[in-house]
Amino acid sequence: MSHPSPLAAAAHQAQALRAAGDLASARRLLTDAIAAARPAYGEDHPDVLGSAHLLARLHREADDPAAARRVLEEAHAAGEGRRGDADPLMLALSFDLAGVAEELGNRHEARRNYTRVATAGPAVLGPDHPAVRGARSYLGGSAAAGPLPDPAMLAGPTMPLPAVPPSRAP
Repeated sequence: MSHPSPLAAAAHQAQALRAAGDLASARRLLTDAIAAARPAYGEDHPDVLGSAHLLARLHREADDPAAARRVLEEAHAAGEGRRGDADPLMLALSFDLAGVAEELGNRHEARRNYTRVATAGPAVLGPDHPAVRGARSYLGGSAAAGPLPDPAMLAGPTMPLPAVPPSRAP
């Protein structure tokens, strides 16, 4: 019987901390878990990349887009050589990296990452996947496609973030 990755346990615990309203501890826990797992798993292991994706989402939720960008760029660089743009996890990283770049005013980087999603996404995720539709909407400027989806609501290779309980909402 295989044992779950220690990163899966750390991600679960980080999500519990996040749900309890302790984003700082959730981010610290996940940062430490990723750093500890990299030597054993490698930087491009799906659990390492998925945990980095979750960490970036937590940074964005904590209103720290610069930290999210750094984590996403490092994860994308670690995975692109072996996994390529036609990997669901890499597409999720690209989509979130595009959103962070747009948030930080770097439209060139946003366009480049949304192009990855719009190009490889239909074959991998399906043409109606929210990330594909969102990327195409951004690139085409079509208001008919609607606004970009919330990254936390996208079904992707990482575990979805639970909703903040109403009593803890900011």
